[in-house]
Amino acid sequence: MGHSHNVRRESLSGHMSVARPDYHVDVYENDLVWPFNKLDGIDRDDIRATAYEIFFTACRSSPGFGGRNALAFYSSSNLDNSDGTSSPKPKGVVMTPTGRIKRALGLKMLKRSPSRRMSTGGNCGSNPPSPSSHGNSGASPGLSNTLPSMRPRRPMTSAEIMRQQMKVTEQSDNRLRKTLMRTLVGQVGRRAETIILPLELLRHLKPSEFTDVNEYHFWQRRQLKILEAGLLLHPSIPLDKSNTFAMRLREIIRASESKPIDTGKNSDTMRTLCNSVVSLSWRSVNGTPTDVCHWADGFPLNIHIYVSLLQTIFDIRDETSVLDEVDELLELMKKTWSTLGITRPIHNVCFAWALFEQYVVTAQLEPDLLCAAHTMLAEVANDAKKPDREAMYVKLLTSVLTSMQTWAEKRLLHYHDYFQRGTVGQVENLLPLALSASKILGEDVTITEGAGQDRGDVLVVDSSDGGKAIVREMVPFEVDSIILNLLKSWVDERLKKQRDCLSRSKESETWNPRSKTEPYAQSAVELMKLAKETVEEFFEIPIGVTEELVREIAAGLEHSFQDYITFVSSCGSKQSYIPQLPPLTRCNRDSKFAKLWKRATPCSVVGEETTHHLGSQEGNQTRASTSRGTQRLYIRLNTLHYMLSHLHSLNKILSLSPKVTASTGLRFNSSKSYRNSSYFELSNRSIESACQHVSEVAAFRLIFLDSSSVFYDTLYTNDVANARIQPGLRVLKQNDHRTLEPSRSEHHLTCFMPPE
Repeated sequence: MGHSHNVRRESLSGHMSVARPDYHVDVYENDLVWPFNKLDGIDRDDIRATAYEIFFTACRSSPGFGGRNALAFYSSSNLDNSDGTSSPKPKGVVMTPTGRIKRALGLKMLKRSPSRRMSTGGNCGSNPPSPSSHGNSGASPGLSNTLPSMRPRRPMTSAEIMRQQMKVTEQSDNRLRKTLMRTLVGQVGRRAETIILPLELLRHLKPSEFTDVNEYHFWQRRQLKILEAGLLLHPSIPLDKSNTFAMRLREIIRASESKPIDTGKNSDTMRTLCNSVVSLSWRSVNGTPTDVCHWADGFPLNIHIYVSLLQTIFDIRDETSVLDEVDELLELMKKTWSTLGITRPIHNVCFAWALFEQYVVTAQLEPDLLCAAHTMLAEVANDAKKPDREAMYVKLLTSVLTSMQTWAEKRLLHYHDYFQRGTVGQVENLLPLALSASKILGEDVTITEGAGQDRGDVLVVDSSDGGKAIVREMVPFEVDSIILNLLKSWVDERLKKQRDCLSRSKESETWNPRSKTEPYAQSAVELMKLAKETVEEFFEIPIGVTEELVREIAAGLEHSFQDYITFVSSCGSKQSYIPQLPPLTRCNRDSKFAKLWKRATPCSVVGEETTHHLGSQEGNQTRASTSRGTQRLYIRLNTLHYMLSHLHSLNKILSLSPKVTASTGLRFNSSKSYRNSSYFELSNRSIESACQHVSEVAAFRLIFLDSSSVFYDTLYTNDVANARIQPGLRVLKQNDHRTLEPSRSEHHLTCFMPPE
């Protein structure tokens, strides 16, 4: 690195040369899949601000973060003078980068001398200036280094480096320091993992400490969204949805969307918020008291925050470079592990991902980053072999390695699309990483997901007898039995769908025809279609099918058919349509009333009037009408005939399928011929019986209800010789012809006529 590069690194002002993708983009433009789940409503800036707050709180006792040595650090009397003379070095401030981690990862040091990252000295007790304040000075970085400075310069502390790397403003840093000072009054030794930081910030910071109400509302919403993510959406300890404190917290968060909530000491909302957050944070798995609160250690919130911290090791002025102070920064980040629930194996996975991601998002300009990620995978492989892996670690490891492997393999398989003549050497660095990720996934990662107890470890046993003793000790898998049970479960599931379809039919069927060309019920079409699909898919399963299984699925289908046939034939009784007989009279052959009637009405006159009456009635009755109830009975008959034809088709599929093998049991002897019998014999007989019943009801209803005006009610009303049945038969014929015309079935014609 040249001198110009060092000058650029020493300047406090500047911007990232390569912008990172948005924090919640699933697939980057370079096809790298983000391996961690999304956090709804929380963006990268929110995560970065929260990460800095947690980091600063965990490191508050360290030099430069507010500890005892920080007073000497901020004293102007201990700083380097502008004339070149140096005063005594302040305690705990000057850092000499050891480079241990960079050497282990194969990364080059940026400077040979002790850290030259300098900060402009200020008044005693003041905070170091923020990057934004220097960016508004109006002077360029090059000009500021050429003009003589009126203030001394000194090495930057870890706190200043982190604040610069995470782009935290001086106002935000001051507010955080004030909050910690107010929170820890009389509790200097309080551990960081016992502080619910967002709650303390909401309690101690008021709107007056912000530029305007909008800024305060935006800040308050961020704190509440972090609490929502850590306590409600992604808690480390499973949360019951009916938890009272959770419901109250949701209500407060919902109320804060439109305007800031009142956080005053006398506010009922604030008291409810404190009680809810504290109760949810101090829960334990088994209900026993705990000494650690859980508000930021749930997956994936904790990983998002920790990865945001790890990204600060890359220089914001040259993102392909790792800071020389990486050893000190990572050591300070370890202080956040107890708050975030991070362990050494989880750190190694996240660190490997951070190096690999940085290599990708910086246009793959620095191959050393790829080599460093491959080196970290060696540590990850050692961790993955340990037997005491947690479920969350396995899930994290799998998602990270899968993302890395997918990205690498895509480029290796299509190398001609991704590598040019001058970049072919990158394949030598990419191939080992892809192989390492694949090996860890294939050998060390848990095969069965769950509580992390079932392992996919493979033991290689050396045996002199060829492994026969080991084989005898092994529990047989009984594959045939497992397949049979799975197949029966599938059959039960499909039969359940058949029963559900039948239940819906009973509730919704109105016995209206599908169309003029399809005069049967819609429910029958759906039922038979589902049955046919079940049978066809049953034979598509690539296993041997026995007669026993065929009989089982046929019996299940027939049970539903029988139920449906009973439903179709439930149309009442024919006896309900028979009219009452007229009352008996006392007249006989010798009755004088009959002789008197003959004298009063001569036969010739009566015949003409009667004939004229019937003729006029026949002329007026131009078209016979059938009631809707009778028409629905015809639809039931057509539906039964439709089922009968499709039962024959289903039986043919079951009987003639070449996949059916003979059963060894005596119950289903393979010598039995199914051509002369049917799998649905009971259903066929039930349909015949149902057709007989429905046709009788339809016939009685047609004669005694629909045709009563021209048949039963008018026959022999005057004189036997002149009142004929011919007009009534003509009307009945028209009625039958009109009703049976859509079906055009001889079978229906016989069913419609009443039995002899």
